[in-house]
Amino acid sequence: MASCFRGGSGISSISSLPSLPHRTRLSVLPVKCLSSRQSRDSDSDSDLRTTPSPSSTSGFSPYGWCAGIGGVGFLETTYLSYLKLTNSDAFCPIGGASCGDVLNSDYAVVFGVPLPFIGMFAYGLVAVLGLLLARKSFPIGINESYGRLILLGSSTSMAAASAYFLYILSTNFSGATCSYCLTSALLSFSLFFISLKVCFLCQNFSHFIADSLLSVDVVESINYHYRLSFV
Repeated sequence: MASCFRGGSGISSISSLPSLPHRTRLSVLPVKCLSSRQSRDSDSDSDLRTTPSPSSTSGFSPYGWCAGIGGVGFLETTYLSYLKLTNSDAFCPIGGASCGDVLNSDYAVVFGVPLPFIGMFAYGLVAVLGLLLARKSFPIGINESYGRLILLGSSTSMAAASAYFLYILSTNFSGATCSYCLTSALLSFSLFFISLKVCFLCQNFSHFIADSLLSVDVVESINYHYRLSFV
């Protein structure tokens, strides 16, 4: 390691140098030596500063994807809600008459509320949360952690309910195809995997456990309603 001159300790070293011409001057500058531990600490601090958060990564953020997917689901369920209110038949590009049978069946109502109304509220909530999280602008009393918790809970419950409805579709409507049901399930599963990725990036494992228990309660409630309705 190169020797370092500190304050007056460099005088003895200068005196041992050979004599120089009268007009030649030797300037000795103090040198500050950094220990290897300090350099490692500074490197680690710079690495922490450059580590991106889920909402600050380059490109389209996961929250932006949630807002976009939630918006598509909101439009779909709004269309189905309009058809429900006006007693109109849905345009089914896949499935034909069987699609309308599924949408107008008794399974399309839970606790007296049509499923499109529930889906419109759920997708609208996810879209609004995605926008708020992407912009980091929250109402009073809600921070980013609470926003992620609500987003994960909503998407987990929606994915669990969609999986249960797909089971109902395959067991009680054998051979029927419902393009709107399949689209809603695809959107719900996409929202779940995106919010789950954000959860693991932020290491909010306790949130995932709590929201999983909530999704189990949602499926049990729907199943309980169907058992009472079809006794």
